[in-house]
This record gives sequence, C-alpha cells and structure tokens, in this order.
Amino acid sequence: MKKLELVFKSEDQKVKTLRLNYVSDKLDNETLQSAMNRIGALKMFKVNGMNQYQIPVAARYVNTNTETIFDTRNDDKQAIK
Repeated sequence: MKKLELVFKSEDQKVKTLRLNYVSDKLDNETLQSAMNRIGALKMFKVNGMNQYQIPVAARYVNTNTETIFDTRNDDKQAIK
C-alpha cells in the first residue's frame, strides 16, 4: 500500500510529518505544494498555540509491504469449532 507523507516545519521550527493513507499515486509537485500551502494557511493543527504544519518541506510516497512470518489467529478460531 502506498502512503503519502507530507513533511512540514512547525512554528517552533521542528519537523512534523502528516501521513495519509488511501491517496492517489498520481499527485504531482504543483498539486501537493498547493495543498500543503493551504494546510499551513488554515492553521487548524495547533498544539500549545503553535501551528504544527506551517512551512511545506517535502512530500513523498512510501510503499509499505507486510511480510507475515507467522500468524496463529486462524489456529485459535479453528480450535474453537
């Protein structure tokens, strides 16, 4: 599954990452920069009065793959029957 990570600097100059699932994998640079600028301008993510997502720094897609080594959950269900 692809996830989108939007990286910002907060008002107190700390790096903050907003991770989104279920996003289009066809978003381009201009679209993401525009959206990130709007998120920063809204100032709706504040902690202790500090805007957490103020300055857009980066955007990236992250692929996550799960490789199961073992899973006993189904064994428990079959034992109950």
